[in-house]
Amino acid sequence: MKLNKEIKNPKWKNIFKHEPNNIDCKHCKFQKAEDSIPRKDFEVKETNQKTNEITSRTIKEITLDYDDNECVRGWFWS
Repeated sequence: MKLNKEIKNPKWKNIFKHEPNNIDCKHCKFQKAEDSIPRKDFEVKETNQKTNEITSRTIKEITLDYDDNECVRGWFWS
């Protein structure tokens, strides 16, 4: 899997510390977002809007999107 715009050492890792008893721990939230990034190729099914034919393709490259703390906000493919 190729990751476009990957930040190897995001700001949040140096700013926010783990707070074990805090249900709103930002470190945990940001780590969970980071862990959601796929590391292996995956398959998606797509429907052709004109023919309603369903096809599969393998996603081998994604682009990451970050917030101001460099926390992963999402990822997408094209």
